[in-house]
Amino acid sequence: MTVFLPMPFLRLPIALLLATSATASAEAPTGAISAQPNNALLLAIVGLLGLAAAGLGWVVWDTRRKLAQANQQPAVPSRDVLSSAIVRDSSDSIFTIDPPGLVQSMNPAAIKQFGYTLDELSGKNISSLIPPPARGRQRSNYMTNPGTRELFGVRRDGTRFPVDVKLDELNFSNWKLMGLTVRDISVRRAAEKELEHRLATADSIVNQTGALVFVLSCDGKIERMNRACEALLDFSGGEAKGQCLWEIVALPVRMSALRAQVEAYLRGPFPARAELTFAARDGHEYTMSCVFTATLNELSSIESVIVTAHDISAQKAFEQTHLRTERLAAVSRLAGGVAHDFNNLLTAITGYSGLALLSLDSENPLRKDIEQIKQAGDRGAALTRQLLALSGRHPRQPRLMSLNESLKSAERILRLLAGEPVQLQIYQDPELPPIQTDLAQTEEVILHLAAFLREQMPQGGRLSLRTSTELIDNTNPEAEPPLQPGSYAVLTLTDSSSGLSPDALAHLFEPFFPAKETTRANGLGLAMVAGLIKHNGGSIIVIATPGSGNTVKVYWPQAAQPELVTPERPKHLFVVPKKQDNTGSETVLVAIERDQDRAQIRAFLEPAGYTVLEARSGLQAMEISHKHYGDIGLLLTDVVLPRMSGPELVLGVRVARPGLRTLFVTRRSTAEVLAQGLAPTGVVHLDADLQSEAFVARVREALDAKSMSMGQ
Repeated sequence: MTVFLPMPFLRLPIALLLATSATASAEAPTGAISAQPNNALLLAIVGLLGLAAAGLGWVVWDTRRKLAQANQQPAVPSRDVLSSAIVRDSSDSIFTIDPPGLVQSMNPAAIKQFGYTLDELSGKNISSLIPPPARGRQRSNYMTNPGTRELFGVRRDGTRFPVDVKLDELNFSNWKLMGLTVRDISVRRAAEKELEHRLATADSIVNQTGALVFVLSCDGKIERMNRACEALLDFSGGEAKGQCLWEIVALPVRMSALRAQVEAYLRGPFPARAELTFAARDGHEYTMSCVFTATLNELSSIESVIVTAHDISAQKAFEQTHLRTERLAAVSRLAGGVAHDFNNLLTAITGYSGLALLSLDSENPLRKDIEQIKQAGDRGAALTRQLLALSGRHPRQPRLMSLNESLKSAERILRLLAGEPVQLQIYQDPELPPIQTDLAQTEEVILHLAAFLREQMPQGGRLSLRTSTELIDNTNPEAEPPLQPGSYAVLTLTDSSSGLSPDALAHLFEPFFPAKETTRANGLGLAMVAGLIKHNGGSIIVIATPGSGNTVKVYWPQAAQPELVTPERPKHLFVVPKKQDNTGSETVLVAIERDQDRAQIRAFLEPAGYTVLEARSGLQAMEISHKHYGDIGLLLTDVVLPRMSGPELVLGVRVARPGLRTLFVTRRSTAEVLAQGLAPTGVVHLDADLQSEAFVARVREALDAKSMSMGQ
């Protein structure tokens, strides 16, 4: 029998135990009791103790062995093994090519991606898999210069797919090889196209919306804006990019206020709502309802601010018009009622004072006092008649009269309507033909139109009324009703407002039209004015150019009756001293944005001998001044130009031409003139009151002036 003991610790104790047992058995006779039991027992005990100690030692040894096996680190593969594993397991195709471009080796990913085996491609040119670019300077050596480029790969079945190709030099002692890594970017290209499609769709939606959309940086500079912004503001995206929002949408006088508002909203919180005033390039202002929202980057920091603005000018105008109409209607009813009752009292005063004068002789000391009472009553009656005309309750009594008579009669109320902020100018033509109309009715038309134009200048300005005679040869369909050929007495009213919008002009005589410039048929409504003019056989024309004010012309047909004596013509409020000779040969640089104004000034100055240089903006004027080799005697500039004010242009031009004299001309309001630090009396206003001779005289006066101050 063979006994196998795997552990060496157990062999010696067991051998001793077996030897002891065998010795005891040999010495003792069969069937007899051993004479030495104590020795045998002692040996057995020693053997058992040795066996226990050996077992304990084996347990300790086995435990240490297992711990050593558990903590043993695997052997680190060599670099060559690691490099081979990277090439073998890479998801990118990896080729080794020689300088002519012949394939030397390729990894499994290349076999899978292109569909060729190494035997099929070995020794073949890589251009069969990756053709050279269609054009470009690197076409001939695209596989010899290290670097990364995007090309197209061609599979075995002929399908093409976009790839990123990275070419590296491999350093060998005797060989010059290139390592080529090819990555399939089909998924990335598809994602990019999808992103481009989404961006194009988003741009299309943003551009087609009627709202104004600005993308601003955190400091308020315009990064992008949609087509609605370009259409309303008349600024292209290229012009606006990089400019601050307030530099594009605010008038110069309001730029600082709008800047403070926008900067406050840029600081958050978002979203934020605000009502702001935007101005187009031509100066027309719009009330905008704006919403400020922010886009965040991956760090949750503000990346840009999006401003969405809706034009609510019509809504705000409707609200203001409604309140103003209700207020004017109430005032009209009150004025009519009070004037009617007061007129009854004045009738008694003038009647009884007249009777008293009949009973008093010229020597009576009371006669002068009674005459003063009657004259005061007559003046009061004239005032109540005008108040009744405003309320529409005056009876209609047509008669032969002069238009100057109505204008003179309404002058007192006109000055009350104009108020201090508005400069009223009245010019009368003494050669007016007579017309057949009612005095109160004509006064009512004058007062309604004057009040209408006054409403267009809430901050003040200039209101002009002029009478003249015109001979119409052809029918004018623009008038309301159409103007027929004939001789007319004409009343022309002009203001210095920003001008009616085309939409308001198209609906001007419609009752209850909700626009800023119009009112309802009651109160000061223009629908009633048009009806009164039409009833008397006349016509009305309204001419408005945004930024250039409004002109209203009313035509009354000449009456076929003998002439009437008209009042003496009053003096003009603005008189330019006329020189004996206003001609000259100097060169005048005209810097005005509006083409019609420059053409009119050229028509005034060139017949008088002056040479005219034209510029639409301040920068263009400075360029002309720099390139013009001759003398420039006068800079004739607007108060405000695109991107530059008139005073700034003067300072810039005088750097190179310190002796240059200046004359400011404008169609802007008095407030805008004052905002530029100029005196309104030193600025020529380009309105209907300006005549050729007077304008040339002002140019001659500026050229002859000794002072070269900013107002000259």
